[in-house]
Amino acid sequence: MLKLRVATAVVLLLILWFAIWAGPLAFAGVMAICFGLVLYEWLRIGNLGPVPAALIAAIEMISQFSLYWAQALPKMDWFLFIVNGGVMVAWGVIFFAELFHRYNGFKVNVLTCLTTAVIFVPSAYLSLLWLYEAGSWVLVLSVFLIVWGADICAYFCGRAWGKHKMCPAISPNKTWEGAIGAYVIVIIFFILTWWFCDQKNVFTNFVFEHAGFVWGLIVLAGLIALSIAGDLWESMLKRLAGIKDSSHMLPGHGGFFDRMDASLPVLPAATWIMLAILLF
Repeated sequence: MLKLRVATAVVLLLILWFAIWAGPLAFAGVMAICFGLVLYEWLRIGNLGPVPAALIAAIEMISQFSLYWAQALPKMDWFLFIVNGGVMVAWGVIFFAELFHRYNGFKVNVLTCLTTAVIFVPSAYLSLLWLYEAGSWVLVLSVFLIVWGADICAYFCGRAWGKHKMCPAISPNKTWEGAIGAYVIVIIFFILTWWFCDQKNVFTNFVFEHAGFVWGLIVLAGLIALSIAGDLWESMLKRLAGIKDSSHMLPGHGGFFDRMDASLPVLPAATWIMLAILLF
């Protein structure tokens, strides 16, 4: 299983590297396919049939890609600021609902599942493209590192010291010790990055420089919380649907939704924060 996971990860990284090398349109196209598959899997979890799910996913992602191809993204700052602000608040509400119902879980009706899918996924995709245009792949990678770092650190810290379940009714393997470990390690990593790395297009460097150290820490802590919210949300949806993985498209990893769940709240929030700094 480990070899299969590694092989799949290597193939995905090679595709991503080629897309970045080939230029902005190639990158946007590859990411449109990726987020389209996330949306398709999310809609399928919501009990939508494969044909309508594929049509909705294709229409939404082709529309978003067309906006980027038509160079409309630079004119959408206020649109993204307003939409992503609403999306960020919605994810915050979801996070507190997950913590409040951590012992008994909660129901998510079909309409809520489908509505969040068709709003949250395109918002994350457009945010990714905005970040790419604002600071190239370096800015995008720095945002993803918050998500990946929190996920990896929470896993290993939870395995080593985890005793107290965070949300046993939603995701039994997640622990408070894992979450605390993720917070400590990720925050220390990005503070060290700020001290020793002069790259201006690293997300946390940008926030520390323009908003100050304290606000930078608050922003980083909030993004880690949102990454946990996205992970728990998918776990809840899969638990309600009675499935282990969102699909089997990625051997050893499950589906695209499984790999992107924690990124979906973070990308819009990171974009909103940068827009708030730049616009005001």
